[in-house]
Amino acid sequence: MRDRILESVRPIVEDMRHLEIDPERVGAFCRERPAKGIALPDWRKGFIYPWEDEGAAEFFLLFNCVNFAFWAKPGAEKWWIDYKGRRHDGAYGLMGAFTRAIEERVPILEGRFLAEMTAERLGNILRGGGELVLFRERVEILREVGRVLVARHGGRFRNLLAAAGGRAVGLAELLVREFPSFNDACAVEGREVLFYKRAQLAAAMVYQRFQGKGPGAFPDVDRLTVFADYKLPQALRRLEVLRYRPGLAAKVDGQILIPPCSREEVEIRAATIWACDLIQRGYAARGQRVDSVALDAFLWLLGHEKVEGEKPYHLTETIYY
Repeated sequence: MRDRILESVRPIVEDMRHLEIDPERVGAFCRERPAKGIALPDWRKGFIYPWEDEGAAEFFLLFNCVNFAFWAKPGAEKWWIDYKGRRHDGAYGLMGAFTRAIEERVPILEGRFLAEMTAERLGNILRGGGELVLFRERVEILREVGRVLVARHGGRFRNLLAAAGGRAVGLAELLVREFPSFNDACAVEGREVLFYKRAQLAAAMVYQRFQGKGPGAFPDVDRLTVFADYKLPQALRRLEVLRYRPGLAAKVDGQILIPPCSREEVEIRAATIWACDLIQRGYAARGQRVDSVALDAFLWLLGHEKVEGEKPYHLTETIYY
């Protein structure tokens, strides 16, 4: 999968019109950050499925079905939830909402329940404050996922995981093949450009939570790319690995919506994947190994650090990230 994605983004990277990758900053990144400091997260927090059982794998598969678009429209309040007296937003908010639902005995891991999802039910599961963009799309995706689980996998994510045959790529490919909402690709000037962000991330998070053991024992996890979203390019731009040209910078900084599958949006995502591959190659040249699943998490968490004068991330209304 990694090679296919890299080859699909190569023509975009070789003809970028709206941004560039700075090779000197790629080298500086590798020199300044020891590989041992880029470690796997394990997603063990009180609000993220706190039980130590194989249900955690199902939890992260469900989570990544609707793990996208947590930004707020200009002037609106970002969506958040309350979990045991603490506020969480974004991806953490979604994890907390699903954990809360399980504690309330809502059968969110069962395909039959998901297949009958309604706006009212999901609204209760995600209750909190602020505005969650693409809410209706999330309802429809959960219904789609539930129907496929019931029709092909006995109604359970665990059976879907078993069908992947213990391979990260197998799981990502299965998600892309059987669930249309995971088929994250764009047609640009007659070429298909592949990203598969949520499908790859689903496999990666199972691997991370179990630290490569048990349900997450994926020997091919190195065949994944990073997961091109809106937080990674923001972090890479802060690091000056990515440099936006004036027209794109004005749109991103002005929080102007960039259409999905537009040349600008595809370039941002393609450059993110390519730059991270260059970083990995830079470490390899130093005799160090950094897998995409660790590098992605490092950059994602870096993007959540509050920095004075931070440039905003790009805004695109899409179900894919």
